[in-house]
Amino acid sequence: MNDQNDSLDETVVNVAQQIRRLRERRNLSQRALAEASGLSRNTLSLLERGQTSPTVSTLKRIAIALGVGLNAFFDPIEKLNIVHVQSGQCSQLQLSHGSMADLSVGMIDQLVTPLVLKLDPGSRSGPPLSHDGQDFIYCLKGEVLYNVNGQAFVLEPGDSLFFDGHLPHGFQNIGSEMAEVLIVLSAPQDSTEYVTNHFPKGFVPAD
Repeated sequence: MNDQNDSLDETVVNVAQQIRRLRERRNLSQRALAEASGLSRNTLSLLERGQTSPTVSTLKRIAIALGVGLNAFFDPIEKLNIVHVQSGQCSQLQLSHGSMADLSVGMIDQLVTPLVLKLDPGSRSGPPLSHDGQDFIYCLKGEVLYNVNGQAFVLEPGDSLFFDGHLPHGFQNIGSEMAEVLIVLSAPQDSTEYVTNHFPKGFVPAD
């Protein structure tokens, strides 16, 4: 089955256009944003021209420099108190070793953040994460290893995991195919800041 016809048929967000739009809205030059984010001007230029795909870590650095959350890179829409996402209407961010789709774009005063992550074979989250709130994980496809506070949990389709976010945790696609998981983050603070803080290192390739 083609990935484009999997459980979510996302519409790819033009990350290059979004980065440039947000930078120009704040009247920043490429050089100024590069310095503020700690990226090279050449890297930022490649990102804005769509000649390379970012990691979550790179997006986080740009988001912090711009004073926004990761949600800002999704297509802006009107704030609502009901968000209905139909197949084919879900926006996704293409990352260097996977993708991230936010199912809550447009929700006002949201208390949770639902995300769908697609991970290339072997890709992992990097060093252990720790944060406030709770995480709920539901495996949709593939085989994902979650390590939570030193305990290993292998998730296959239909398996779930629920844990306190302060426990050190990380994940890796240990299967031979693209893995897909639904992650629901509780958001005791601003949800966009919470998502930004949740993936400080981004996805990294297999060893």
